Amino acid sequence: MAKVITDPNTLVRDEIAKLPNFKVGVRYEEFTENNPELDLIRLGSNENPYGPSPRVLDAITNNLDKIHLYPDNTCSDLAREFASLLNVKVSQLVFDCGAESIMLSLMNVCLRPGDKVLSLSPTFPVLNIWAAAAGATVIGVPHEDDLSFSAERFCLSIDKSIRMIYLCMPNNPTGSYFSESELSLIIESADPGTLFVLDEAYVEFSGNKLDYPDAIALLNEAGQPFISLRTMSKAYALAGMRVGYGICYHEDFATLLKRANTVFNVGVLTLKAAVAALSDKVHLDNYLEAIYSERTRLEDEIARMGLPAFKSAGNFICVSLSSFEKAQKIEQEMQQTGIFIKGQRGRLNTLSDFEGVLRITIGRPAENNQMLKVLKTLV
Repeated sequence: MAKVITDPNTLVRDEIAKLPNFKVGVRYEEFTENNPELDLIRLGSNENPYGPSPRVLDAITNNLDKIHLYPDNTCSDLAREFASLLNVKVSQLVFDCGAESIMLSLMNVCLRPGDKVLSLSPTFPVLNIWAAAAGATVIGVPHEDDLSFSAERFCLSIDKSIRMIYLCMPNNPTGSYFSESELSLIIESADPGTLFVLDEAYVEFSGNKLDYPDAIALLNEAGQPFISLRTMSKAYALAGMRVGYGICYHEDFATLLKRANTVFNVGVLTLKAAVAALSDKVHLDNYLEAIYSERTRLEDEIARMGLPAFKSAGNFICVSLSSFEKAQKIEQEMQQTGIFIKGQRGRLNTLSDFEGVLRITIGRPAENNQMLKVLKTLV
């Protein structure tokens, strides 16, 4: 009798079975092995090209003898440092192996089938996947023709059916943000029980933007429930260590999120590295100053090419293109020279046709110069 193989799709919820397969990223080591004649320039993942503080490397080296031990599941040392830095209670903080993990847990805990999530479009693409996994629908509000996002237009989509408002600020992939008055308008338009999810993975890079709002202060003042998701991958150069944190509006909300999470979710070496990174403010400030300078220079150079770009407060710039296909083509042609940038879907301009965007990480000056040299030949 032939063995009957159970269809795996029948073992998971329908929402999961309908999700797209995970797109495997570039294996840079393999690319380098296959293309030894090219100098690899990684400008596609918004990594910190300068690396972490030397204190981080010392902390990792000095604690290698502890990797056989389970980590502190309260992340107490790191929590105290962040509580002091952010002027919040330790009990308002949640930690995980990346802000993405907190976001996934949040979707599973807070969303129900049929719920609606309001966001910008385009924005962090995994939002759509994780919301769909929870049975929810994402409503994306597109940008205007001048590449700005309209708070008034965003507010038109807010009603009592919206359970969650997801604001990525600075927005990934565009780098855009709402001013204080614009964000206040959005908060005032929301139902008092609507949860605001602030994805502030790039908030450190907004420091030289005078009109960048203190979103947490505005939400606190309004009494609106929120969680701010942040990471140490970008500004602190710990992408490979995996540590993210959330700032909750109330300690009871943080407690509820922890109930549905794993017990040991941030490793021993990661915790030591994170505390060390926070201790070196000079290293952080030097990197941020380099970003501010290069961001302005790249925006000017991109403008001279006649390419429309979003106003960015991130460690990247974002160019708007007429089609997703064009963005993909430029991305692929850049890769052939050893330069990796990110071509993504942009605004939906017809029922089935997407515009495109090129998200380009701000690297070291020499890397940026090479990228600009090649980009000029492709546009």
